[in-house]
Amino acid sequence: MADPNTNSLNEPEARGFPYLTVLATVATLFLFVGLIAIAYNSPNYLSDTKPAEPKADPATKLGEVRAKNQALLDGNPSAGAKMSVAEATAKLLGTLKSEKDTLPFPMPEPPIPPAPEPKKK
Repeated sequence: MADPNTNSLNEPEARGFPYLTVLATVATLFLFVGLIAIAYNSPNYLSDTKPAEPKADPATKLGEVRAKNQALLDGNPSAGAKMSVAEATAKLLGTLKSEKDTLPFPMPEPPIPPAPEPKKK
């Protein structure tokens, strides 16, 4: 009988170190790293970004926004307001302060009950 630890098939001969495979792998690695370096350092020709405009000073911009908002609150017609806040409040409160108010704002002022008289003993 044959020894059970042996393989009856012919085993391939051990060749030497795969120099050609290692050389091809290393060459591919360096080629890949080189192409990545070139792609990283080259400008992007496909982007449509325009050169950045100079940024406005935030304090100046805030001042402009505050001035525009104040013009709207004051009722300046050139800013697009029809009436000032004070005029609108006076008009609204003048028409709503009555006994037959049905709107929740402003609530009619509650009647003030007379002060109770102190009890005498």
